[in-house]
Amino acid sequence: MLIFAYLAAFIPALLMAVTQPVWSVIDEAQHFDFIVQLGHGVYPTGDETLIRADTLQVMRSTGVFRGFYLPGTYPSPDLTDIGPPPPSMSARANAAWMLRHMWQLSHESVQTPAYYLSMVPVWWAADKFGGPWAAIYALRLVNALILAALAPMAIVVARALAPARPDIVVVAAVFAILLPGLDLNGTRVSNDALAAAIGGLIVLLAVRWAKDGWTWRRAVLMGAILGLGLMVKLTLGGLIPALLLSALWRASSRGTNLVRVTGSGAIALGCLTPWFLLNLQKYGGVMPGAHSGRLSDALPGPLTPAFIPLDIAVFHLTYWTGEPWGALPLAGVMVVLGGLIALMALAGVVSLLRSRALPVPDGPLAVAAAALAGLIALSLLLPATVGFEFSGPGRYAYPALPAAATLCAIGVVAVLPNAFARRTLVAAYAVLAVAMLAGGAAGLPPRPDAGARTPPALARTLAVSASGQFGGVTITVDRVAVDPDAKAMWFAVSVTNSGPDEAEWTVPPAVSEGEMAAAGQYLKSTQMPGDIDPGQTLQGWLYVPLDPAALRAGGTLQLRFRDVAADGYRTVGDIVIAIPVDAQLSV
Repeated sequence: MLIFAYLAAFIPALLMAVTQPVWSVIDEAQHFDFIVQLGHGVYPTGDETLIRADTLQVMRSTGVFRGFYLPGTYPSPDLTDIGPPPPSMSARANAAWMLRHMWQLSHESVQTPAYYLSMVPVWWAADKFGGPWAAIYALRLVNALILAALAPMAIVVARALAPARPDIVVVAAVFAILLPGLDLNGTRVSNDALAAAIGGLIVLLAVRWAKDGWTWRRAVLMGAILGLGLMVKLTLGGLIPALLLSALWRASSRGTNLVRVTGSGAIALGCLTPWFLLNLQKYGGVMPGAHSGRLSDALPGPLTPAFIPLDIAVFHLTYWTGEPWGALPLAGVMVVLGGLIALMALAGVVSLLRSRALPVPDGPLAVAAAALAGLIALSLLLPATVGFEFSGPGRYAYPALPAAATLCAIGVVAVLPNAFARRTLVAAYAVLAVAMLAGGAAGLPPRPDAGARTPPALARTLAVSASGQFGGVTITVDRVAVDPDAKAMWFAVSVTNSGPDEAEWTVPPAVSEGEMAAAGQYLKSTQMPGDIDPGQTLQGWLYVPLDPAALRAGGTLQLRFRDVAADGYRTVGDIVIAIPVDAQLSV
């Protein structure tokens, strides 16, 4: 059954490895570049080293430059203007520069390097055979082979937690074999697949040893595996509470096992020593520190009440369907079904602890739950370490998939004692997952239609006169087109740089009127460049999905062009243009 599970899991992983677009916008280019840099004998500095020509060649052909942004949704960069970030920028200027230019840097090199070093021979052989494209697909294939190992691990964990219930084992296998988000994100070129496999092995051993007990030999082995895992991805540190619980579960040997698990930690820390020494040489500290913090396209901010549900929602959405959200078809349906299964897992485990309806050993169950909870907590809390600049992604929990799949299976069996209802739910999940993966392989959902990028003939165009200026850049709006049928507006802008140096601007504005707000969409706007040479003037229409029927006569329509940068990013500020709303404009 283990071999069958591996082969069954390899098929959807291979499908996503071969068919998902290059590049994945989840920083696949920079992960690939780290491998290429090492293959050329260079250990890159995350916030200084520029990407190599191999990586840039594929970027140019795919049109994918920015991470997390689909091609066509932002200005194409000027490939003649590639260089390291300007020195001594303010925090705001740094964020603006990184948003527009971070793609130029080999920035994934701030991560621990074990995965990238191990993939250098694969890259070298494939690149010699067929160039960068062959290397990308070879690396994806290796990740698919690694990722498939999680399915048999889930079966072993399920057998440990429910040895007398083969139905739980089968359901756990289904949840581990078919997880669209895992197959989408785990098969791109990145360290996620190897981290997930090593994390899955750690979970498997911790679950089994909670019942069988720890020995010194096992403690040494766990320390080495954990150390290797941390050298692949530091987020595996979220499994440490599960290891402590596994070692200390048996009351008769808690004192000795505490020493043993401490020894495991020391070995794991020792495995990180070469990386710490490298960081001392490159960054002046045992961690990349400020250099890593500089690699952000957002400013840190305070924790707000709205962030907590957003953080949880993003984790849930991306765990089941992957990143970016909506990359696979039927993602919304999977989120609903996945949420139902997750609630069943929680309710089932609580019910199990109360009633003992299923013969599940306490220690392994507690360790499995701790492994999953530890990685979920790490993902949700990690944004706090960087000022809540991003939301925690679900892929950080994939190393606990053997535990997650088993706990979901236990929940389904406990909540749905009727065999027909249980089989119907699991079958619906499997059919939906297959449909998502097959649809994604077929190119669904289609990319949004850019349209004509000019106002339609039925739109009503009004003459206005408004402008704003910053750092030698002047933006003038002389016409507004209202399209009530599409609930959208268009703004004709003229942008002039009268300064002595190149300036950069955010092409689509943020538009507000009273409490209403909307972000302009570059995809449907005139494709103006984001940089303006001295003396240059740009003209075009900017599309904003703001319903003109909702405007209030007598109000003020405010267009904010954020982070206009002049004087080599020494001067950064917003250009705000106010347009009075009259009866004609408000429709």
